[in-house]
Amino acid sequence: KKIAKAFSLLMTQLDARSSIMVRKNEDSGTRLPIAFRFPAADNDCDGDGDGAMTTINVPEDSFAAIMSFLKGKEVVKLSLVSKVWLSATRLPVLWERLDYASFGGAINDCGKKLNMTSFLKLLGRPQFANLESLTMPCKVKLGMKSIKQMAQVCPHLKIFDSGYSGHITGSRAKEGDLIEVSERFTSLESFRTDMWNITNHGLSSVASNMGDRLLDFRIRGDTIRKHYLSDDLLRILSQRCPNLKHFSYLIESGYCFDKLYEYSHDLLSGAGLIALVSGCRRLEVVELENSARIVKDSFATILNMVTQEKESASASAGRDARGFALRKIDLKGYPFVIRANPLRIEDQDCGRAALLEDPTSLWCGY
Repeated sequence: KKIAKAFSLLMTQLDARSSIMVRKNEDSGTRLPIAFRFPAADNDCDGDGDGAMTTINVPEDSFAAIMSFLKGKEVVKLSLVSKVWLSATRLPVLWERLDYASFGGAINDCGKKLNMTSFLKLLGRPQFANLESLTMPCKVKLGMKSIKQMAQVCPHLKIFDSGYSGHITGSRAKEGDLIEVSERFTSLESFRTDMWNITNHGLSSVASNMGDRLLDFRIRGDTIRKHYLSDDLLRILSQRCPNLKHFSYLIESGYCFDKLYEYSHDLLSGAGLIALVSGCRRLEVVELENSARIVKDSFATILNMVTQEKESASASAGRDARGFALRKIDLKGYPFVIRANPLRIEDQDCGRAALLEDPTSLWCGY
């Protein structure tokens, strides 16, 4: 036990010293181009290793642009090459996004268990000074105090994701915590969550708190706890969030979906979607999966509404600032699709995902 504890302390000290070294390099302006050495084109390799070499100096900003195509784990591996590469991999421009692909290397390094204390220390590193997108890791509990601290170290955060983008195996955010997030992060534009612990009332509070700031709203319904969206939430969005550009509501298909999904609890209908599109004229993308109450006629009404508005705008020299921006409706679990340019409905064979003629019946998605 003593050896294990000493090893943990040693790794903490090494990490702290490396951070100090990076800060000193930044303060003293010692950032230099990254040098790459290759055998010269006219060099005949004879196996003795003494051939002429060509050196190419890559500016640090160009090297950072190359690394921006890598995932967080891969960037962390590059930091092990040398001190110069370590310094380059800690540029804030490379860490504007922190998600599941980054946790294995950027967070759970050295096999440490992640909790809110260590997570806040991570966010306090200089490399995360410009963090804009954050997906909460598993088993990290949110709380009023920790949310306040996160808002202080992440003042530029625009995207907050709690359970929408991946499967959460640990503790899940509570409704009050997510409402607190919408109040504390003043730069927040995108809110994404599952509905395990949050209801329509909580989501309505989030939408009301964010108001004009809300540009992206993505929700994943929960078939186990029977938490689904309702028309009331979409009406609030249409009234309070006029700048909304992206709306997603997914009831994910999976094993035993036909047994877990209950039509009577899913209160989102075509009337709510029509109200959303009518009120949010800047809405560009709508994503829906397995929302059984929204039928084909509702989509036809929306497309007719958008088409008539565009025709009216064309007749008035195309200067109608209130015209619809809707350009894409992505559907899953329906027997039809909506094509773009122009928006139109086309039937398709969805196999097991086909919506039955009786909307109260249950079906399995793909």
